[in-house]
Amino acid sequence: MAASVRLTPLQRRGVSAVLASRTAAEAAATVGVSERTVRRWLTDGTFTEAVQQVARDTHRAASASLLAAQRNAVGVLRDALDERSASVRIRAAVALLEYGRHAADNDIDERLGSVERRLRQWYDGYDETPTDDWPALSPAS
Repeated sequence: MAASVRLTPLQRRGVSAVLASRTAAEAAATVGVSERTVRRWLTDGTFTEAVQQVARDTHRAASASLLAAQRNAVGVLRDALDERSASVRIRAAVALLEYGRHAADNDIDERLGSVERRLRQWYDGYDETPTDDWPALSPAS
């Protein structure tokens, strides 16, 4: 959390409290400050940047943990494909197919996002004035 260097120790505690609380009042009570103080912190760009960074870091850690568990979960589903019960085999097969589809969708989303970023970067160097039926594709003057 690079922004933490510019936060007071109380504000650093406030970052965690804001993320763990449902309301500003609850966060304030956790830190031992007034609700007004927490609301003021939430208007400070440095504080909100720190809150967002900690939230991203927390999300990344949770995602990494889920990804690590997925290998085991797929193994369990694959083992279920060999069960005697047809209904268990069918449910396992459906689950594997569904998860496979989601994985493919995520790959497509990532690839599309990459193309969109590249196109945006490329387009930023060009004139954005539209022509007859397509934005101008010549370098901006």
